[in-house]
Parts: sequence; structure tokens; C-alpha cells
Amino acid sequence: MLQGEPRVLGRQQGLALRSQIHANVGALLGDFITGARGPSREIIRAWQKRLRSFCLDHWPWMQEEIAGIAEGAGIDHELAELLSFRAWQYDVYHAGSCSSFALPGSDGNILTGGTLDDPRFLYTIAKVQPTNGLRYLSFPLAGTVWANRGMNEAGLALGISSLLCPGVKFDLERLVPVDLVFRDMLQFCSTVAEVEARCRKFDFFCNLVAVDARGGIFSSSNYGGALTIYPTPDATARLANHPLEPAATALRARGFTGPDPGAYSTDRISQMDAWIAAQRGRVTVAGAQAFLGATGKTGRVNNPNTAFATIAVPQSSPPTLWIAQQPVTTEAFYAFDVRTGAEVSTP
Repeated sequence: MLQGEPRVLGRQQGLALRSQIHANVGALLGDFITGARGPSREIIRAWQKRLRSFCLDHWPWMQEEIAGIAEGAGIDHELAELLSFRAWQYDVYHAGSCSSFALPGSDGNILTGGTLDDPRFLYTIAKVQPTNGLRYLSFPLAGTVWANRGMNEAGLALGISSLLCPGVKFDLERLVPVDLVFRDMLQFCSTVAEVEARCRKFDFFCNLVAVDARGGIFSSSNYGGALTIYPTPDATARLANHPLEPAATALRARGFTGPDPGAYSTDRISQMDAWIAAQRGRVTVAGAQAFLGATGKTGRVNNPNTAFATIAVPQSSPPTLWIAQQPVTTEAFYAFDVRTGAEVSTP
């Protein structure tokens, strides 16, 4: 658990995850440190300066938290910044094979869930209790001020999926790291209307499914200064890693050549479509655990890259997030209170 003022939050994380943070610096920033390959240090530092100015204008507390991480982990402040700003993907936006969905459950309340697919060793599970904002539980990369998939104490649940758009050019001077926007959402938003406002305000690339404690559902593709909000008239949503229509048509005008076949995004959409059609109006948490826990090979919703899976029912269980971590199976889910980070018993 991380608790306190921003610098304290950072220092606590740095001390607790010191070895993992050093490993992440080596794995993700090694080329920057050695200058072995990739963009020049001058290019990265100019990009870093631009992001520092933008981020600290919008989230001034971030400077102190990043400084605390550097102190606690014993790394240079510059490296801590580069981790949080996602410098290793400076000009690649970005990889992943995550899936997100929402649908009405057997009690009429909206159930939402999905997976975070990326190397598990990079990430940690963080229960964060800031002095300013809402308590939340998420899965930051160790050594960062990130958030991503997760839930806060107001009952807002976020499901994210990287938006892969082969052929699309994007403006590096405008893009904001998605993980910092999601941190803002989880710490300061209570409703999907507030999430939508953030999507309109910040330029980032990502697919997003959000559900709040009022039963609101928001589903969007956000693509660097523009977004498509998908209708949810049947109270369902699902997104993988490619844009759906009309976002796909809008992105073709920017060079989009179609879904990346290596991400199996269309296959995972098809699996979620079939499951949602069969389960809409009758799904339970146990049913979602069975779906997300179904083991398989590359191309499935739960695949060898799945680091975490989550389930939430914000209307009826606003403090509770069900989590399974790699290897994700039906039996691997445990329920946690996002206010305390403590494991809880559920019916």
C-alpha cells in the first residue's frame, strides 16, 4: 500500500520495489543509458522537456512523486522521469494485446472486466491512498506514477486496451502518455462523464471501456487529438486492440492499413462477442471468472501474455475488484477492497 503526500507515495514505492525498478531501468532504458541504438539522447531529452512542462502544468504533484521514486529506489531523477514518460516507446505507440468488456449481469447491474497483457515482471499491484483524490487499485509498471486497468473507491472501473494502428502517423509533440491520463482518471474521476471529459481534453492513443457505480458505460477509441465514442444502447461494450467503425474509417484517412494480425485483436473481439451474446443479462462474477480463466494459446482473450485479469460490478459492489495474476485461471481470482487493498470474502 502507498499512502500519503506525493513525495511519500513515490519514496514508499521506490523503497518497496527497489530491485524491480532497477531491473526495469535496465530492461527499458538501457539503450538510452548506453546510447547503443534508438533516437539520440538530444532528441529524447527535448521530448522529455516538452512532456515535463505539459505534465507538471496539468499534474503538479507528479514532480514530487517522481522525485520520491528516484530517492527511494536510488536512481537518477532523469531516469525516473523517463520511466513514467514511457521513453522506450518514444516513437512507437504502442504494443499490447489487452481486452476489455462490459455487459448487464443477472441482477441487472453492469459487470465489467478484461485483461492486461504485457510482461508480468515489469508490473506491480498498487493500492494507492493519496492525500488529494480517491483511493484506487491499479497495476503500474514498477518505478512509474502510472495507472491503467483498475478501480477506485467511487466505483469507477477502467478497462484499457492499446490501440494499434499500423500505418498511422502521429504527432510526437502532442501525444500524452496514456498511463498518466489513466492515473488522473482513477485518482480524480467518479463517473464516466468525467472520464469522457478527460478523453476530450488529452491527446493519447488507446481503447477504453469505463463503468461507474451509477451504471454508466463509456467506450471509446482515442487517437491522438480525436476520438470515437461507441454507442452502448444494449448496455454492452467490448474492445481489443484495433479501432471499430467509424473510427477505422477516420483512421484510414491517416494511413491505417487495418488491424495488426499479430495482435489477434479481431479474434479476441469475436470471442467476446460470442460470450456477451450468450451471457448478456445472466452473467455472474463466477461466469466472468470462467471466461477470463479459460486457458489457451496466443489469440485467446486469456493468452500467454496475460499478466492480470480483473472483474468488477461497480453498482452492487463498488469497493470490490476481483484480480487474477499470471498464470490466470478460473481459480486464480481473489477479491480485494480497493479502499484498503485487503482481500475480502464475497458470496
